[in-house]
Amino acid sequence: MKLRSRRPVRTFAGRALGIALAASLVVAAAPAAATPVPDSRTVWEGDGRPAGNNSLGEVALLPLDDRPYTWYAPLKLGGGAGYEVTTPESDVLGRHFTPGDGAQAGQWLTRAAEQADDTIVALPMLAYGGLLHSRDSAVSEDQAMANLEAVRQVREENPDERLYAFDTIMRLTPEGPWRTEIRHWATVLSEVENLGQEEKRPRLEELEAQIPEEVRTDYLETRARNHRINLRMIEWAAEGIYDYLIIGQDDASGTGLHRPEAEALAARIAELGVQDRVVLYPGADVVSSLLLAKIAVEEAGTEPAVYVEYSRVHGADWTAPYQNIRYQDLIHGYVHTIGGRITGDVDDADLVLMANTGGNQDSVAPFADRVADYLEDGHTVALGDDAIAGHTDLRLMNLLDEQIQRGSLDSYSGWNIGIPISQSLSRHALLQRAEAGDLGPGGAQSSAGPIAAWRTALLREAAEHTVELTLSEWVQTNAYRNYVRADTTAYASALGEPNPQIIATYYDKIDAYAREHTTPYAQMIFDDHFADVPRPVGTVDGQPLTLSAREVGEWNIFLPWLRTGELAAEPELITETGR
Repeated sequence: MKLRSRRPVRTFAGRALGIALAASLVVAAAPAAATPVPDSRTVWEGDGRPAGNNSLGEVALLPLDDRPYTWYAPLKLGGGAGYEVTTPESDVLGRHFTPGDGAQAGQWLTRAAEQADDTIVALPMLAYGGLLHSRDSAVSEDQAMANLEAVRQVREENPDERLYAFDTIMRLTPEGPWRTEIRHWATVLSEVENLGQEEKRPRLEELEAQIPEEVRTDYLETRARNHRINLRMIEWAAEGIYDYLIIGQDDASGTGLHRPEAEALAARIAELGVQDRVVLYPGADVVSSLLLAKIAVEEAGTEPAVYVEYSRVHGADWTAPYQNIRYQDLIHGYVHTIGGRITGDVDDADLVLMANTGGNQDSVAPFADRVADYLEDGHTVALGDDAIAGHTDLRLMNLLDEQIQRGSLDSYSGWNIGIPISQSLSRHALLQRAEAGDLGPGGAQSSAGPIAAWRTALLREAAEHTVELTLSEWVQTNAYRNYVRADTTAYASALGEPNPQIIATYYDKIDAYAREHTTPYAQMIFDDHFADVPRPVGTVDGQPLTLSAREVGEWNIFLPWLRTGELAAEPELITETGR
């Protein structure tokens, strides 16, 4: 499914009607050799508006920023659920240390919401120009609030439209040269001032002596600004501006200044009685995907049941990296937010969620065996791989590769388990609607030839999006972060970059190196695990359809930001559908 980044036409699942009348139940494209894009940042060619109409609806999304997990993943996830998802043009969102334009984002939002059926807003983009820029003081509180008025306008002008939003509690680590020292100081400061650990006061004073006072003051004032705006957004939810608001903790830890802030927010939520529409939990990058899945599940009128199994340590006894609540609570919170339920009976489950945990060195062989067994028994299986932050757990993968093809999993992420939860539950919603005949023009009882062809094309396109997203996840957290990232970082240093996480001079060479060395791994993943693996497309006129990927037409691999930390992988697959 063609998606030219850096951000071409921001739409998914919108070309279905245009190709539907010529569609048949078996549609194949000629094989083509996979080719990397020399510089994917040069292929922007769209205006951010949808290319066509989609019967399931259009969602206007103002994303957190333009990284893979905040932009590409929710777009593909929404497309996989059958929705058009539109976002602003690239110059509105900014890039890395270039902030997005909050004022322009607000203008885009009010226009897009008028056309869309539903709207999702990442408030840090609107207020500050993105997640990274919410951690500095460049935008005043008055300016941030002025930018946020666009949301109020959206509500006033579209009273019957869903309006979902999310904000973030600032993480401990800011940006800039003092980031590490500030994190240590802020942690100890909270332990002394909020937890009464006076024995740590000498360490606090030592850290304070190392950091200029103006740096500490600016950090605390930035936190205070963000906290006041968090509180205001809760009040806006109480006023009815938001139908649902998530306040996510950005990169959480057990102690620190974020803890009393979160407690104050929870108290305000309870005081205003808005627990039904305002929630707090860890997460920032994943929230757009959760809210898109929530829309899909609500529209389908389903309550999907999720059965969860853990690997080394049970989720009740483990906390994932960069989180501050039990893994089990995090998973349950994600499922309930979307509109699903947890079940203890695997035979009652619509989704078997296999959650790979850390916490000890126990063998994961029994867990791998259960993954294979559930697939063999015909269950829909998703894998969340959070044992090692941002990386595929190779001990688990080596065992799984002996038993399954990765493409047989319904979804996967080594970044955050919220992605496979969102992807699989939104896909379940679409497949349920397809089985019931509740797709597109004509209603559930319509089966005229053009309508059936339209539905077939829509379902095929949605299936392509979901397979491409799953393949992308494997390329990012398995191929790049396990095998290529360290060498790319070393290459950047050898070129003379003082800090490979702030690339100043040699981006083109470093980007080319990452692409050149990742693409063979990516192709191997496709050839071994995705090629010709049938995936469910949905049901048309009582006939279940499947989709198989034949070739990768284009890989589109690049470094999205001026750093080696993450990779964008946006494969365009050549597929075939059939009964």
